[in-house]
Amino acid sequence: MTISPSAPGRVYFIGAGPGDPELLTLKAQRLIAQADVILYAGSLVNPEVLRHAAPAAEIHDTAGMKLAEQVAVMSAAARAGKTVARLHTGDPTIFGAIAEQMRELARCGVACTIVPGVTSATAAAAALGIEYTLPGGTQTLILTRLAGKTPVPDAEALSALAVHRTSMAIFLSTGMMAEVADALSAAGYAADTPVAVVFRATWPDEQIIRGTLADIADRLRQAEITHQGLIVVSPALHAAQQSAAAASHLYGAGQETPRRAATTAIVTLTRRGTETGRRLHAALPDTILYSPQRFLTAQDLATPGVTPYAIAVRQVLQDAFRSHAALVCVMASGIVVRELAPLLRSKHSDPAVVVVDEAGQYAVSLLSGHLGGANALARRVAAALGGTPVLTTASDVQGMPALDLLGAEWGWRIERADQLTAASAALVNGEPVGVWQEAGETAWWPDPAPDHLRRYPSLAGLVAAVPAAALLITPRLLPEAVLQTFPAAVVYRPRCLAVGVGCNRGTPADEIAAAIAATLADAGLSPNAVRCVATVEDKRDEPGLVAACAARHWTLELLPRQRLAAVPGLPNPSPAALTALGIPGVAEPAALVAAGATKLLVEKRRFPNVTVAVAQMAQETV
Repeated sequence: MTISPSAPGRVYFIGAGPGDPELLTLKAQRLIAQADVILYAGSLVNPEVLRHAAPAAEIHDTAGMKLAEQVAVMSAAARAGKTVARLHTGDPTIFGAIAEQMRELARCGVACTIVPGVTSATAAAAALGIEYTLPGGTQTLILTRLAGKTPVPDAEALSALAVHRTSMAIFLSTGMMAEVADALSAAGYAADTPVAVVFRATWPDEQIIRGTLADIADRLRQAEITHQGLIVVSPALHAAQQSAAAASHLYGAGQETPRRAATTAIVTLTRRGTETGRRLHAALPDTILYSPQRFLTAQDLATPGVTPYAIAVRQVLQDAFRSHAALVCVMASGIVVRELAPLLRSKHSDPAVVVVDEAGQYAVSLLSGHLGGANALARRVAAALGGTPVLTTASDVQGMPALDLLGAEWGWRIERADQLTAASAALVNGEPVGVWQEAGETAWWPDPAPDHLRRYPSLAGLVAAVPAAALLITPRLLPEAVLQTFPAAVVYRPRCLAVGVGCNRGTPADEIAAAIAATLADAGLSPNAVRCVATVEDKRDEPGLVAACAARHWTLELLPRQRLAAVPGLPNPSPAALTALGIPGVAEPAALVAAGATKLLVEKRRFPNVTVAVAQMAQETV
């Protein structure tokens, strides 16, 4: 930032870094060397930094200078055409108290420029060996301070900011560590929450004090640290969480769904709610009951899957959200919404959340109704308690298929998922939605179907109709020009293809995979529609074939020679297979047998060491 009034000289507010003189930026070093006048923040700035100053430079320690005195020195020098370097610890824009100085200098007509520096917040993280923005833990860093002699806005009170459970670097507050701990406790942090204080980060006398919310104040008192320390509270400090953190997008796993146990957490809050939770836990397998310790009996505590808690329900809910595939919360929905809101990411990754009233009369699907399975869970919970499921997703209310789950029970895959929202909106709003299905199960079709959901016997007929949305259920690759004719088009890949493969001994996995990929691509078929790869039983221990299938999550189906030999009328019989195995071929009969079909979709393709054929599941064709 630069402020340029009329004076010929200039004042540079320079970040001198956290302490280590080697963390001074090149620009800062150059400006210090060129400065005629230097003002530095006393003991907060490492004196080694001043070695870059010119011998004739006029140097002032501002520790004993009032604001007016500092402004007088800087403005006088600038008016005389001199360059002034005003050194601040860390980065001057973060708790640097430069606003007052710049305001007064502007009144004097003095030009100012801010030169950023390395803040102690990043220096502290480096000392602790952590990453503030830990994938799967937190993606936000809050720089703040506790209110003391200098107040903070009510909305920025530490207890208000702490509810977000992000990484926090708390400045200028080590002398009030007990009050910091109280504020964090009020925000729901448990007593065993890890806390670290880095004293004089990067200085030779740097110290790191680690503790928990319960004991950090005492540890600081014993270390006699009351200032020049930065308090760090972050999910990254939790060693277990850090070691299990998801990889960032940089390493290709940023979009993976968080790993959660395939269990359902039942969380209760009141005595009556615990009674309902107890009934539900007994009725549903794979559930863990979390209830306040004071409401559990000795028999409850001896029951497997019952976990007492004596901490804030906020922490219990948030920990369960991170750890379980689904949550059933026996409490007011407002509590659940407020406490889980900071953790919500996407319907593609958030767990199912169902809210149940204390009496168990209603089970409300609150979050991840379709993809997460909350709608189905609400029905199960209501059935177990003798209550009523409450579903608010439009497709369920109207008795229409959920497009994001269409075919999921049969393993269908969705392509062009970015079109799902528009297609779903068209369906629930009564706009025309066309369906062309040439393969896959048909049991998804609603009975009765709404008038605006219409089947078309051919793709050409669907294209000609140009409905508001199109659902295309096919193993075939479709031209983009065709898909672009619809305002919204979603493609579903039913797993309906059997790929027959024959290969020479020792053929590498990459070569086999490449042959399959080329065959499918040349035939205009999607690999997402493959249900299995089939071959003769003699290939059960063929490493390349086994590895190629495993890498793509394709089932490898091994077929007896007798079944392959019984397939009549192969289009391309193989003399080599007849000589080696006593059967007329491998790829073609394997595809037909695995598909239960009598006709090949793709006849045998020959590659140097691989043969490939494709058939479509007869029972899947509509």
